[in-house]
Amino acid sequence: MSDRDLRLVLRFAVPRSCSPDELIIREKSSADSFYIIRRGRVAITKGFEHGKDMVLAVHGEGEFFGEMALLDEGPRSASAVALEPTDLLEISRRDFSVLLRKAPLLAYALMRELSSRLRGTGSLLVTQLERKNQQLAQAYLDTLNAVVNTLEARDPYTRGHTERVTRIAKALARRMGLSAEDQFAIEIGALLHDVGKIGVPDAILHKTGPLEAGETQEIREHPSKGMHILDNIGYLGPAIPCVLNHHERFDGKGYPQKIAGEAIPLPGRIISVADAFDAMTSDRPYRRKMSARRAVAELVRHAGRQFDPAVVAAFKELWDSGELE
Repeated sequence: MSDRDLRLVLRFAVPRSCSPDELIIREKSSADSFYIIRRGRVAITKGFEHGKDMVLAVHGEGEFFGEMALLDEGPRSASAVALEPTDLLEISRRDFSVLLRKAPLLAYALMRELSSRLRGTGSLLVTQLERKNQQLAQAYLDTLNAVVNTLEARDPYTRGHTERVTRIAKALARRMGLSAEDQFAIEIGALLHDVGKIGVPDAILHKTGPLEAGETQEIREHPSKGMHILDNIGYLGPAIPCVLNHHERFDGKGYPQKIAGEAIPLPGRIISVADAFDAMTSDRPYRRKMSARRAVAELVRHAGRQFDPAVVAAFKELWDSGELE
């Protein structure tokens, strides 16, 4: 701002001095004026429920803040705090209307700057929220991985199984063009697909010989048990189809619901293929693993009966491309 423009603004503005940490604007208070900084620095902050204030921006000499007062008579959308001894020019909505008449070019220049600031602040807020969402998603994954590690510690034969199934399921979800939101739900579901085995006795999990009828039935209850574990955890709701339906068969002969074809939710059909491939290529107490090449052939052979042909086709494409080596 030129000295001439500053002198003109001074005719309409009210000078104000602030001490360090002084609150200049309180979020949700009534709005009637905006500010130009002559000296010092001001932090613009946004409060969030159950969290600390987020710093959206820090403004210095010659910059504006509180501009929404000129555009919206609603409450303040953010707070402003002086970071050091600060001198301000306070301009009310009424004073700005006078400036608009007396010096329209200067008023329009201010409005252009204010408009630019609004766009920048909005963009910054979106970026901050996206980062917070990423941090929250990672916190969910870290928590779930801790649960999975505890579960797999019970059975050395399945250690690493969940991680491998999750990697394959995520690759399948991407290959099949699922949205980012659905891909994340499948990632969570793959991590938790065997969580119901928490309720299966060690004697059954570690048994090296054939299972008796009652033991087989107990193993087959782990999808339902997993669903009941997740049922009361709201944010894990999208993962339930992965947990409940990953042992259903495309021909309807699976468990626990014996549903068939596309009546099986797609996440369950995806986890079924990923889970079967890793099971076939891993050593178990009752059998040795088979080669990856043979396991792929088994998936193809059982497409349309045990497995969804579309999911198997996506798996075959991933395998042929080398992405799952």
